[in-house]
Amino acid sequence: MIRVNLLGVGRAKKKRAAIAAPTITLGGGRTLILLVVVLVAVAGMQYWRYRGLQSESAGLDTQKQQLEREKADLARIRAEYDTFSQRKDELTRRINIIEGLKAQQTGPINLLDMLSSTVSATDSLWLTAIEQAGQNLTIEGVALNARAVADFMTRLAASQMFSEVDLKEAFQDTSDRETVKFNFTLIGQLKAPASPAEAPQPGPA
Repeated sequence: MIRVNLLGVGRAKKKRAAIAAPTITLGGGRTLILLVVVLVAVAGMQYWRYRGLQSESAGLDTQKQQLEREKADLARIRAEYDTFSQRKDELTRRINIIEGLKAQQTGPINLLDMLSSTVSATDSLWLTAIEQAGQNLTIEGVALNARAVADFMTRLAASQMFSEVDLKEAFQDTSDRETVKFNFTLIGQLKAPASPAEAPQPGPA
């Protein structure tokens, strides 16, 4: 039998079958779990390494501070040693000059003794040359400060052996950049020796 659709309405189309939802197989789940385990392990290793680096950094900071303290202590000891060594060299030089002047016998022994005691009593000063011409005495020396030169001149005047003591020149020695030094020259006028008392003249017989 032949059927004719006179209404012109087409037959309802069959609904398309719904798309099936994806399913996770057992193999994909294992891969995901394995990936999570690997990430956790990597994160743990990085954290452990970070903590180790922090601990090592703290240890290095402690060692650095200790070394800096030791360096400061060594610098202080070195400075004290240099000061003592310089002082020793100065005293040795002063003693050698005085002994040399005594050995040369360039002047009366009492004058050299007076100069020796005066130099020893004056801190930071030593003599380099002494020249006598009659009653005029020229003294050359080196001092670590201007005050030492003034003290030396005061002691010379107090010795009662000079009628006059003048400072001819004083200037800073720039050849040694590590130590401040002043070269000086003094001009002294020695007192005339006391003349012997005249012997009494015998009276007339």
